[in-house]
Amino acid sequence: MILTKVYKNVKDIPDLESYHIERAMVKSDDLLKSILRVTSDHHHDYGIRLEDERERLENGSAFLLDEHDLLVIDVIPDEVIIITPYDIDDMGKKAHMLGNLHKPVTIENGKITLLYDEVVKKTLEEEGADYVVEKMALDSPMQYLNLSAHSHHHHD
Repeated sequence: MILTKVYKNVKDIPDLESYHIERAMVKSDDLLKSILRVTSDHHHDYGIRLEDERERLENGSAFLLDEHDLLVIDVIPDEVIIITPYDIDDMGKKAHMLGNLHKPVTIENGKITLLYDEVVKKTLEEEGADYVVEKMALDSPMQYLNLSAHSHHHHD
């Protein structure tokens, strides 16, 4: 079965208990794909091909299989580093450092989250930065900061 349109996110379905739910586990970077093959916890294979290229998969995206059945996308938890900058100056320094390392990040509520990386962890330790490492299911994929008006070249 090919699924082409997200019905809703499970958190936005008021009568969720009236549906039979199949779940498919995906990696967070699979959320960026417009074509995806998944196998549900009921051992059914589904193809996902979103018709609207502006639509994005999220943790909890639900597809109607029929009037009683849903397929729900669950993101496998990733190991992430969550950095809490001390102030706005520190935020700028951390964002600059991560940008130079070309790491995709999420910035939310004054915290920078990125996928676990040993080089970043060592750099943060050397700087005495406030950070934690934990496992979490990302609601949406990490993004590279869009600096399209800015370009630079690395010189050897």
